[in-house]
Amino acid sequence: MAEIAQDSGNGKGKSHQKKMEIRVDFTPMVDMNMLLITFFMLCTTMIKSQTLNIALPSNEKVDNVENMSQASADDAVTIILDAKRKKGSFDVDTVNGKVVNEVYYFFGKPGGDAGMFDEGGNVLSANNNLQKSEFLANNPDGTAQGIREIIQQRNKEVLVEINKLKDRFRKEEINQAQFDSLARKVRRDDKLKKPVIIIKSTNQASYGSLVSILDEMQINSISKYQIDNMTRVDSVMLIDYQNNHRDE
Repeated sequence: MAEIAQDSGNGKGKSHQKKMEIRVDFTPMVDMNMLLITFFMLCTTMIKSQTLNIALPSNEKVDNVENMSQASADDAVTIILDAKRKKGSFDVDTVNGKVVNEVYYFFGKPGGDAGMFDEGGNVLSANNNLQKSEFLANNPDGTAQGIREIIQQRNKEVLVEINKLKDRFRKEEINQAQFDSLARKVRRDDKLKKPVIIIKSTNQASYGSLVSILDEMQINSISKYQIDNMTRVDSVMLIDYQNNHRDE
């Protein structure tokens, strides 16, 4: 509110100009500012943190603890994360100071059905079923490539059903909540053939490569996967492969 005070000059002299002093009271503006701040605090939507959803194991009692990390040979897919080595050497290669990630995989048991190692991890044969892939996503035509293609091939029955649900969602036949519920049932359906993916990493692999492979688990609707430690057998297979492909 504004307040005006007039000065008549006390009646002295023949003519005196009246002076007016204006004072603006900003006290009500404080209340207005507090109301505006409260309004925006109550009406503003906070940004939700973008985090990776990881399915945590249940805390139900398991009778046979030794079999918790075991999977059948038909379903097991082991992915090994490593860093690129310099040509003709085992030293880590870098590009612009960054580690170049590499990914390997094998199906079933190390060495295949014939077996490559004895119980002590000693090499028995040259049967190494380890294969190398790449951290690639999709071709220009939209088809998968690299490690994503390998994962999708092993999980194709689940992805067929998930894609049907996506079509229904795009046609607005189901909403987001219904899609999430139905997709969860598909991933848990024991009638569908699903892989069990075991993720392992060497000490030279970057943390980013682990995040990338976990993203692939979510993208490709993998319901069963775990992060495990490298074993002596895994290390021998990896070294054997790299020795045989040093000049590539």
